[in-house]
Amino acid sequence: MRISGKHQSNKLNKTRLLLGLLLIASPWIVLSFTTGIVAHQSVFNSVPCWSDELAYWHEVLSFSQKGFNFGYYSMNEAIPNYLSFGSHGFGSVSVYALFGRIFGWKACSMVLANAFFISLAFLSLITFIKISSKNLLLILVFTLTYTPLVLFSSTSMSELLNYSVLIMYAGLLYAYFLKGGRNLLVSLLLFCTAISFIRIIYIIFFLPVLFKRGNAFKFDVKFLVSFVLWIVFSGLLFLLNNLFVSPYPDSFLNELFKSNSFTEFVTNFAIHFVQNTWNLINPVSENSIQVLQRYFVIFVCLYSLFKSNIIQSRLRKIEFDYLIVFLILFLFLLINIAAYDVFDWRDYRVLAPVLFGCIVYLVLNGKSKAVYGLMAFNIIGIVFLFMSPQVMQSFNKGRYNNKTVENDLLSHIEYTAHPKSRFENTVIVQQFNTETVLNIPAGIGISYSDVLSDNLKSKYIYSDKKLKLLTYEVIDSNHSGYLYKRKTPSP
Repeated sequence: MRISGKHQSNKLNKTRLLLGLLLIASPWIVLSFTTGIVAHQSVFNSVPCWSDELAYWHEVLSFSQKGFNFGYYSMNEAIPNYLSFGSHGFGSVSVYALFGRIFGWKACSMVLANAFFISLAFLSLITFIKISSKNLLLILVFTLTYTPLVLFSSTSMSELLNYSVLIMYAGLLYAYFLKGGRNLLVSLLLFCTAISFIRIIYIIFFLPVLFKRGNAFKFDVKFLVSFVLWIVFSGLLFLLNNLFVSPYPDSFLNELFKSNSFTEFVTNFAIHFVQNTWNLINPVSENSIQVLQRYFVIFVCLYSLFKSNIIQSRLRKIEFDYLIVFLILFLFLLINIAAYDVFDWRDYRVLAPVLFGCIVYLVLNGKSKAVYGLMAFNIIGIVFLFMSPQVMQSFNKGRYNNKTVENDLLSHIEYTAHPKSRFENTVIVQQFNTETVLNIPAGIGISYSDVLSDNLKSKYIYSDKKLKLLTYEVIDSNHSGYLYKRKTPSP
């Protein structure tokens, strides 16, 4: 019996090891599927092509090679209070820049970094938490079939970095509730603070710690004090983050706070809220992939509310793990509806990583029966993806290029090591495409402007049309456009 038991134990350990290795490799498996099988391409031929991808990619290039001394990344030269980071903030850019500093930064680097970050997150998870073979298998299958992860795996978007931090958050939260201890609590709080600079909405992740102390849900004076402190601290994080983020003029909040009166403010907010709510539940508002994901989030949110017993037991007997998932998903949905947008993949990109992290958390807590049902919903998403091949095609369109198109015109832009103003290292563009952005030198910030005039402060202007300007002169031109340089020093 001892030999049999030892043999069984060795077999289980080998199974866990194999599943753990597959889990670590899962982002690379997904990436190989989307690039090799679907697109019939090599990931090393990948280039960023969407405007957000290009903005992230070039900002990382500048930060990884020039440190903090780079030009402005902005819209219409609307600059931050300090430094020169763009409207995406400095959190994500900093993480990618560290990767670029170590491994170099090429056109395909962000795609590789995304897979690397998820692998690292899974490695951390299985290293510090003993996960059963069954739960490892559940997480593995869910990862390989999660539609949003499959779609964005081949892009240079920062979405997969968010999956990474959500995986690590789920592991930290699970470990803290299981073991407790000041060290884990401090680690969790520091981690939540750090990821709030990746997305400020992640301040929500502080809340589960406030709701549960020890082994019980406590709603007392200590909780109320902690809640108030969380609100104050979150406000400070928001203000601190905004000091280093360039304004985004086209955002809803920016327009909302330009309201001329309180009545106009309330009216604009109400219209936006109602429209977003309708977009969330309208089955024909977007393509089937986006609609299904919205319903997936809503279903998990409502299911978690029911399983939490918070209504049935009137707070007397609460399933805390389900309450956490409900709380997180509900608040993310509410903030997206109230302050963001529910259309054109925007809500999809924010909510999908959060839902993934919640599922990982439920699996770690042994809620396998619930996860089986969620897995079925997940498989439906993959089926819909294959039934809508145009979605995958749109994600891969223009993404693969054996040789990046060069634009010699942009080589005339010179980086200044010790500028009097960051505008000396900034170029104004109206062509935010792969050919343009990938040929602008490192350290040169890129500012998109609707109007090209003598009132601009940037040293360079790149335009596809010839302009009549007094303070700028053409230094070169080709088939793609004209490159202008200020005649006088930048302010």
